[in-house]
Amino acid sequence: MQYKKKYINDKILEAGLAEYLEKGYRQGNISAIAQNAGVPVGNLYRYFDGKSGLLDALVKNVYTEIPKTVERLANFDAQNGLSVEGAFLRLASSLADIFDSSGKEIIILVDKCGTTRYEDFSEKTIEQVANLVYDRLYNDEQPFNRLMSRLMARAFVRSLFDILRLHLPRAEMQAMVLKTMKFYFYGIDARK
Repeated sequence: MQYKKKYINDKILEAGLAEYLEKGYRQGNISAIAQNAGVPVGNLYRYFDGKSGLLDALVKNVYTEIPKTVERLANFDAQNGLSVEGAFLRLASSLADIFDSSGKEIIILVDKCGTTRYEDFSEKTIEQVANLVYDRLYNDEQPFNRLMSRLMARAFVRSLFDILRLHLPRAEMQAMVLKTMKFYFYGIDARK
C-alpha cells in the first residue's frame, strides 16, 4: 500500500493555486498542474479527484469560513448592543485577517470559479452583509430600506474584493479595509 505524502500534497496544492489564479478553474490544466508540482498526472489523481477535487481542497474552507464569520459577528454584535458602525468595524477587521491568510483562495472564488458550485460566493457574501445592514440599521418592512441595504453591502463587499486584488502587504491591506469600512459606515447610525 502506498501512502500519501504531505510534501507532495502541498506541492500539488501550490501548483493548483498558481494555475487557477493565472488561468481560472475552467482553463486550468491538470497536466500543467502535475508538471509544475513535479508529479506524474496519475499521482495527482491519487491525491485529488481531478480538477474539481483540487478546487475543493483549495477553496472550500474559505467558502464556508466567510459566511460563518459574518454570522458569528452578527450574532455577537446584536447580543452585545454594538452600533452598526462598531459591527462593521469588527467585520472589516475579521475579513482583513481572513484575506491575509487566504487571499489567493478568495480571488479564485471571486474571479476564477464561474460555472462551478462556488460561483455564488460573491453574491452570497453580499446578501449576508446586506442582511446584517438591514437587520442592524433598518429592520422594518420598507422595500426601499431593503434595497439600500443591498446597495451598501454590494459596494462594500466589492470594494473589499478590489482591495484584495491589489496584493498589498498585511498592514496596508488592513488600513485600506478599515478606510473602506469608515467610508461606507462611519456615522451610519445617524444617517438612517
